Amino acid sequence: MSSTNYAKRSQPPRFGEWLRQLRVAKEVPLRTVAAAADMDQAHLSKIELGQRVPTEEQTARLAKFFGLNETETQARRIAEKFRQEFQDSPKAAREAIYILAESAGIYGAEKAGKPAAGKGSR
Repeated sequence: MSSTNYAKRSQPPRFGEWLRQLRVAKEVPLRTVAAAADMDQAHLSKIELGQRVPTEEQTARLAKFFGLNETETQARRIAEKFRQEFQDSPKAAREAIYILAESAGIYGAEKAGKPAAGKGSR
């Protein structure tokens, strides 16, 4: 499970925004990060702007370059890919997330107007 706690924020940053924050905090130029991830600068720029999502391999190299947990970094990539693919169907996307959470045994997520599994069923 992710060690990141988003309870304090209304929404976690998008993948590209998060990646740019990491790069700026380390004071590393775009070209250096792009080279480490084996991609050109234009592609990395598009990722930071939220116009593209890196491949699984590029994400692994980004995680290694920044010293991040690869699983969590891949999870952020998948979440971004999901957001981009289903941005025109937010209700269906939300329902899909509930289905995934339920199948993963996560009972803390509640649907609007419905108690979470195991709560209020008696």
